Amino acid sequence: MACERATRYHGQMSADAPFLLMGARDYAHTRWRTQLYPLDLPPEWRFMFYSHRYPAILMSARAWGFAPERLSLWESEAPPSFRVVLEVSDRALERFLALGAWPRPLVAGCVVRVTRRMGPLMPRLEALARVLPVAVDVRVAAEGLAVTLSEIGVGLCGRPVDGRVPTGPFAVSLIEVGDRVLLGRALTALLAAPAPQGRALFFSEPESAIRSLEEAQWLASLLGESR
Repeated sequence: MACERATRYHGQMSADAPFLLMGARDYAHTRWRTQLYPLDLPPEWRFMFYSHRYPAILMSARAWGFAPERLSLWESEAPPSFRVVLEVSDRALERFLALGAWPRPLVAGCVVRVTRRMGPLMPRLEALARVLPVAVDVRVAAEGLAVTLSEIGVGLCGRPVDGRVPTGPFAVSLIEVGDRVLLGRALTALLAAPAPQGRALFFSEPESAIRSLEEAQWLASLLGESR
């Protein structure tokens, strides 16, 4: 399927997508060859297997290689409700913006990992937010950063390990360790977030991601029913 040209993003996540996207960061981890995938499964079928089992994935730039055509190929393998959130570093933001095309609705948003000063990045983040839902991931959030980002339509990723809740129109939380207390905290914050562009929870530590993802799906169903 051809990529749509970039246009200003409006509205909510499409109705066929889950209320809360949940997934792991990437899908081709070596240790998953026995933990998740059947031993006789060809490597080129792993994305298809993953996408039919879980609702979403956080795809690092290394995994998709800044190649929209690769995303379009994956779109043909995944179920219609599956969603990809693309991860990009602040250093690659200019290159990412220059692409200008992503398959929609497969690509549900973008997480920008920031390691440098935020000020010079603000115009690029604002430009990207006109095209895709965006959340920024920073280790240490300066006072008032969430408000500043919200003013340009950008979210700030939640980090339950630090007690930080997600903010902004695209609410994303990231968990790096398998901990049920953190999981409960993250789910409660996400379900309560007023996030018109969608909500997502991703697990980035390969060792515990699958177990945590299975628990998250079960717990989210319980919390969702009690909303």
